[in-house]
Amino acid sequence: MKFKSIKQLFLKAGKRAAGFTLLELMIVLTIIGILSAIAVPSWNSFYATRQLNTAQDQIQGSIKQGQHLAKMQRRPYRFMIEQYQGIVRWGIATDPNIPIEWKSSFQNISIDTNQTTFRKIKDKDQWFMVLDDDGTVTGQLGRVTLVSQAVSDQRCVIMSTLLGETRKGQRQRVNQGKFSCY
Repeated sequence: MKFKSIKQLFLKAGKRAAGFTLLELMIVLTIIGILSAIAVPSWNSFYATRQLNTAQDQIQGSIKQGQHLAKMQRRPYRFMIEQYQGIVRWGIATDPNIPIEWKSSFQNISIDTNQTTFRKIKDKDQWFMVLDDDGTVTGQLGRVTLVSQAVSDQRCVIMSTLLGETRKGQRQRVNQGKFSCY
């Protein structure tokens, strides 16, 4: 006994098949749906982590730009970062009273107020670091820690020496069940 294909069962003798059957289309759509259900969450996680890394790189670059300007112009600069209307923004200025040209990050990134150790401006969600006229840090060393609401991850920029060396860090386990950015 010969087995016939699905198409042959539904076609009359002598007619040519044009197109796809409903069953074939349903199978293809089901496969596409399953693959999408697997791929979309992974893509969203990748994209959120990429945004966090980009914000970290931009903040470190802005600190280095402030150090460079301080050395070139032989005057102190101030790096400022704040949480403003749900967006993290940062900038550099020579004087705290001069308006800053702010640069901002993505919507789903915020500052971790518990782990950010730059000097805080009282009663505001603003932190700052003063760079001397030779680009070194005056006073307190510290870090700014960024958190993504889309993924449970952290990135930080750490001012690690008084000479102004910066480095980047990410979320690490420090004790059982506790994490820190270093």
